[in-house]
Amino acid sequence: MPDSETWTLLRLVRWTTGYFQDHGIESARSEAEILLAHCLGVRRIDLYLNHDKPLTEAELGNFKTLIKRRISREPLAYITGSREFWSLLLAVGPSVLIPRPETECLVEAVLPVLDDPAGKPKRVLDLGTGSGAITIALAHEHPEHRYVAMDRSPAALAIARQNARTHRVDHCINWFCGSWDAALAPDGPRFDLIVSNPPYIRSGDMAALQPEIRLHEPLAALDADQDGLLCLRRIIVSAHDYLRPGGLLALEIGCDQADAVRSIADDVGCYASVRVIKDYSGLDRVFLAHSS
Repeated sequence: MPDSETWTLLRLVRWTTGYFQDHGIESARSEAEILLAHCLGVRRIDLYLNHDKPLTEAELGNFKTLIKRRISREPLAYITGSREFWSLLLAVGPSVLIPRPETECLVEAVLPVLDDPAGKPKRVLDLGTGSGAITIALAHEHPEHRYVAMDRSPAALAIARQNARTHRVDHCINWFCGSWDAALAPDGPRFDLIVSNPPYIRSGDMAALQPEIRLHEPLAALDADQDGLLCLRRIIVSAHDYLRPGGLLALEIGCDQADAVRSIADDVGCYASVRVIKDYSGLDRVFLAHSS
């Protein structure tokens, strides 16, 4: 970064945009704006309302540090410490997967289960909650229901609980640390809805992922063995033991896994009304099945 001229906000946005483009960063302009606004503690629009404002040496130094982190392909969400999901700003960090827009399709798909105004409070289980994105989105829409969120990572649960407190839904969520259904009793109260965004990437495909994902996000939340079905299979095989008759199992899946998960569900023989919903890009993304 040249030091010969005064660095105003607009000049710095333009320079950073070009620098990010040269280093293969997608959405370079918006990322430059988000990173600078985060560094200065202002809104993105303020960068343009005060476009000719010069930065102090301390501000420039701090921003240079953030630029170096982004060029090393650290995800923007980890640098800023947050990501928006379902119009809710969630805290994120290296112990949790960064929420993706396509996971909002999973939330949309299950909301009708919770929309019954005349029914009694329903019980919802989120397996592998991570940042809590799915459960918190559902609880934000329907705080009258009762939610159980599980994750095997204590660090992930700490972030999820923080997010739930931020959005004032912690009172309707119970948190458990365990791997999938390990903390559940088959003879306990059954759930109306089980939802999960489990790992579903094939081990052989991990090396081809973007460096932001491969080098920084938790691999345990992504890698699902050689066929990509390890976690999906376990959930589908066991979920009917915890669902009430007619209860819904909803899973995010890989775009090429629809036939495989249908086959697993057919082999279990305890599900009906199996269907797959596409995401905003027209790709298979959400698997739905009712317990028979």
